[in-house]
Amino acid sequence: MKLKLIYTVSLLLLTAAAFTQPTAEDLKRREEGSKKPDSNFIKFMLEEKWLNHRDSTEKHITETIALARRINYVPGIDQGTDILAQHYYNNGRMSDALHLLLVNQAHAVKRGDSTSVFRGLRMIVTIYMKTGDLKMAKAGLDRRQVILDQKSIPNSGDTSYFAISQLNSLAQYYGQPKIDDQDSIQYFFRKIYVSGQHTSFENLWTQLGAGGLGRVFLKTGQTDSALYYLNIATRAALEGKRLENYYGFVSVKSDVFLLRNQIDSAFKTAYEVYNGAEQNHLAGIALTGSGQLANLYKKQQRYDSAVKYLTIESSYKDSLFGKDAVTNIQVLTNEQQLKSLEAQREKEEAISEYKNKVKNYLFAGGVLLLLIIIAGLYRISKQRALAKRQIESAYDDLKITQAQLVQSEKMASLGELTAGIAHEIQNPLNFVNNFSEVSHELIDEMNEELDKGDIDEAKAIGNDIKQNLEKITHHGKRADAIVKGMLQHSRTSSGQKEMTDINALCDEYLRLAFHGLRAKDKTFNANFETSFDQSIGRISVMPQEIGRVILNLINNAFYAVTEKGKQQIAGYKPTVTVTTQKNGSKILIQIKDNGTGIPQTALDKIFQPFFTTKPTGQGTGLGLSMSYDIITKGHGGELKAETTQGERTVFTIQLPTN
Repeated sequence: MKLKLIYTVSLLLLTAAAFTQPTAEDLKRREEGSKKPDSNFIKFMLEEKWLNHRDSTEKHITETIALARRINYVPGIDQGTDILAQHYYNNGRMSDALHLLLVNQAHAVKRGDSTSVFRGLRMIVTIYMKTGDLKMAKAGLDRRQVILDQKSIPNSGDTSYFAISQLNSLAQYYGQPKIDDQDSIQYFFRKIYVSGQHTSFENLWTQLGAGGLGRVFLKTGQTDSALYYLNIATRAALEGKRLENYYGFVSVKSDVFLLRNQIDSAFKTAYEVYNGAEQNHLAGIALTGSGQLANLYKKQQRYDSAVKYLTIESSYKDSLFGKDAVTNIQVLTNEQQLKSLEAQREKEEAISEYKNKVKNYLFAGGVLLLLIIIAGLYRISKQRALAKRQIESAYDDLKITQAQLVQSEKMASLGELTAGIAHEIQNPLNFVNNFSEVSHELIDEMNEELDKGDIDEAKAIGNDIKQNLEKITHHGKRADAIVKGMLQHSRTSSGQKEMTDINALCDEYLRLAFHGLRAKDKTFNANFETSFDQSIGRISVMPQEIGRVILNLINNAFYAVTEKGKQQIAGYKPTVTVTTQKNGSKILIQIKDNGTGIPQTALDKIFQPFFTTKPTGQGTGLGLSMSYDIITKGHGGELKAETTQGERTVFTIQLPTN
């Protein structure tokens, strides 16, 4: 009874605070100010007392935005648009919210307003995450991070708001079911909770940080810690008058009570969530509350009530994530992408025009140079003896240059390998750094609690530190294993054959090639698949040399699917497949791609030195030549290519088992 009374009083206080009514004086000022608005009047019209009224909020904000446009008050336009988009979002109209935000983004980009771009991307990212489009969500997060890294938000005042806002969006992203990276989620929410102290937005960061930690501890079954942080979050939400946050945290508490088998408490909190969300038109939270009630009634075998709330839940799902809603969002996204592609096309045309001019200048210069060379050769022809020595010297220089080019090709492949290794080892190093930083902050907290005499809280923090240290040890060992494994294949070849696991070698170089390309080009993306014959075991090869061949062929395959992807063929999925197979006394390694293929006229020349089908400057023409020599001369095997132009290419390596 006491718990129910506390929730009831809290709900009444929160509702009363959120629905503060405008006074007669406010109404009079609105009527007079709308005739001759200024920036102060727009700020007055965007105050909280005019909001959260179902029948009037949309009309009020729409009129305020129109007034702001009349006087060209950009901050008022942006803030009003954000408020209206949030109103649409809370009421389940996500496609309407996204449309508003994308239009506002286009205006902000045009006037170079990075602050508005950063703020608007927060909700855009949230909508994409809610509708399952993680690719677009990640693109928005990356763009926000670029703005933060470039420090391009002018007159931002308390910059902690922008940095911690990004941490919260990242925590939501890593919490998506398809990612579910609990270590990252806990790190980000802990960072929000600690870093938000003593800032001008302390109450908001306490809500988000503590609420997020509550969800993390619920996920790991630590219900005491979950309730501890959720109680902090709900108190802060009450103080901050944040309805959507308050009911969101209470819904998590209902899940905690259910996990602890406290069914009465689970029911009370689920009802509070559902009724509060219904009353205040928070569609997403009403969906959660109705689902919780349906589940609770089902567990009690009260099927009539369970069906009732399942029907309500289904109705909200159709409204928020039904076919029409998702289709509208996809249409808006496609329109935005088409606009971006058009701008990119115009930019590429300008670059192409510039390159053509440069080529013309180079051609004219080349003709002039050729004339000078001809004149020089004419003079040299009169001095045969000197010419012979010069030709011999030039031939020696050419041989040296060829050797240097071969070495350059080897170093290039080593560079690509290094980029992949750097990516592989960066992840565990990030975890080591992050958990070390958080542990340092937790020690300060623990010392404060010890000074206060709160031993229990100090012990709880000590347990957190212990968990962090265990994670540091785990990721440190992971990094150590990566370094030892990669050094084995990146060292200079000794020329001696070793017993080598071909499957592991192919898998490692496939991942290193992929991550190496991602490190050089953030826009690169392709699928890769493997099918390894486990009966192969170990065979005698030079692992560094075979690794170079595999790396070269995989890089060529990724290049082919990337070039085909630029054609924007509907339904095309760039894919590279690596397979191994034991065939009698031979081992077959195949690298397949569904890329552009190789012209039949070029197929007979691809293993010749310096021959390449890539544009000038993108290939030396030595990769396949070196690979052919390594396989045929160094290992007594075969290297073959099969292709269908515009559809696929398959390279097959055949090695003897002894």
